[in-house]
Amino acid sequence: MDPQAQVPTRTVVELPTFTIVGLVRNIIQKEEQDPKTGQIGKAYEEYFDKQIHDKIPHRLYPKRTYCMYYEYQNAENQEEIRYKMVLGEMVSQVTDLPEGLVAVKVPAHHFCRFDCGPGPIPKVVIDAWQSLPNLTPEEFGGVRSHDFDFEVYPEDINLKENIKFELFIGIQK
Repeated sequence: MDPQAQVPTRTVVELPTFTIVGLVRNIIQKEEQDPKTGQIGKAYEEYFDKQIHDKIPHRLYPKRTYCMYYEYQNAENQEEIRYKMVLGEMVSQVTDLPEGLVAVKVPAHHFCRFDCGPGPIPKVVIDAWQSLPNLTPEEFGGVRSHDFDFEVYPEDINLKENIKFELFIGIQK
């Protein structure tokens, strides 16, 4: 992590149940270090190149991008951690799901929200995630739950040099 990087502003929030529809990928964290084996960057390329957002029915906030991480395995071991990722948008209901897309429902939950950026992608995202392991439960506002975490990108995500985004980390309450 950049030694100059500061931990983003944090706020504990409780969100009601919501649903994300989008592309799903199985992620093996250690494979993300190599662009040839990593899935996250490839999912973003596919999502935007194929304009998947326009295929999602019942979008609540058109072009506001959500990247959610869930179904963690080996969450405490950075070398062996695995999880699922869905890249898409929040929807008001799930009907007529296009082929290749999934819906993930998140129950009402407490999160620690980090206001991240501005900065260039992907550096600003990597820096935000790398600041997390050093935080105590007191700084998180609770113990990390390792069940649902997500990033929210503004509608103008194509502004890659100076982006601000929100990172939500699930916490136990």
